Amino acid sequence: MLRKTEKAATTSNSYLLAITCYNCEPQIGRVLGKITPELADRMSEVMVIDNRSEDRTAEKALEVVRTGRIPNLHVYRNKENYSLGGSHKVAFLHALDMGATHVVILHGDDQADPADIPALLDVVETGVCTTALGSRFNRKSRLFGYDWKRILGNRVLNVVYTVLTMRYVEDLGSGLNVFAVSDMDMLRLLNFADRLTFNFELLLDLIDRGVKFAYVPITWREEDQVSNARNFNIAWTAFKNLCHWRFRKKTFFGGPKTAKDYITVEVVE
Repeated sequence: MLRKTEKAATTSNSYLLAITCYNCEPQIGRVLGKITPELADRMSEVMVIDNRSEDRTAEKALEVVRTGRIPNLHVYRNKENYSLGGSHKVAFLHALDMGATHVVILHGDDQADPADIPALLDVVETGVCTTALGSRFNRKSRLFGYDWKRILGNRVLNVVYTVLTMRYVEDLGSGLNVFAVSDMDMLRLLNFADRLTFNFELLLDLIDRGVKFAYVPITWREEDQVSNARNFNIAWTAFKNLCHWRFRKKTFFGGPKTAKDYITVEVVE
């Protein structure tokens, strides 16, 4: 049974934890199992966003809902497959709807560790910045099963981005970030591409508008996850986007979109 998204109560300094998922049936239970009562208490809502998975991702998440272990856990299914970027947009639109001040993005494939979320929240709450980005490539980060060639490729791209943006870039987009809603320009954000390169465009937009953010080291695992990315194509697109941004002053790489293009409904019993 499905019902439309409802507004949630607004609290000061409120967080929406949005867990984006596509075919994460083997992992989503593990991810939700790592959300402690203390972490759940810091969230106004824990939102699983199922992006039209072809497996039982939503059903596995509903099993956790039925246990009542995470009282503020809700499961949503996108009307269409909006890709990774589109699911991010769904999360931000939901945060606006419920009046949340921040969106915590966590990928549901169990690569990033929910245990690192408090460290990002602490950076935000101590006033260092309002947006905190998880970094896989900080010297204090811990990587497990991550291929060295991918690590090298990412580090090279980080250097290129740092040079051309004149802003220190440590990670182009991990699966764990905390964004202040006030740091987002939703009209611009909705025009970013829905595909996997959404994070590159979001980062360039933050830099373009002079938004202050900080990197926080995180733990990253690659075990039974199935990547939907084609590494060379993604890297090449990241480089092209950067060049267009720097030399042609182009910011948007998707197309004109509105909130009506990103519909999600809650999955209930």
